[in-house]
Amino acid sequence: MKVILKENMDNLGYIGDVVEVNKGYARNFLFPRGLAIEYTSGNLKSMEHLKQKEWEKRNREILEAKELADKLNNLDIVFKAKAGKDGKLFGSITNKDIAQYLMDNYQIEIDRKKIEYDDTMKKIGDYPVSIRLHKEVNARLNVIIAPEEEIKKEESISDEDLKNKAK
Repeated sequence: MKVILKENMDNLGYIGDVVEVNKGYARNFLFPRGLAIEYTSGNLKSMEHLKQKEWEKRNREILEAKELADKLNNLDIVFKAKAGKDGKLFGSITNKDIAQYLMDNYQIEIDRKKIEYDDTMKKIGDYPVSIRLHKEVNARLNVIIAPEEEIKKEESISDEDLKNKAK
């Protein structure tokens, strides 16, 4: 029996593909779960239209993600935190803090679950952070954690000076 796939299936094919399957597999598995529809010329035309719309939507999402990645790439954000004499923070900087910083300072809304980093940010220093904007698009930014005490001593300190001290 010929069917048109409505979802990507690992063993069968991709959305809009016409594939040959057993009648029982189509009736008992694919059709009830909405994974495929019966092959007819009308269904084929409607699936082609849906496939084209999905393709345009995907391309638009990738383009928007790339534009946002251009804004975020190689961006340095500086956090001022209380730290002990050995450079250990009283707490840590989390992905929620990074998302809030981006929203407050750059009006860029990022889901905190899409912010990824290797080390926990519990010490003074630089940390590379990756932001997953789309399946195919990632942005990289640098988080710099500077001690709050130094900022109180030198009130006219700039972000550039903080970057140099954190290194």
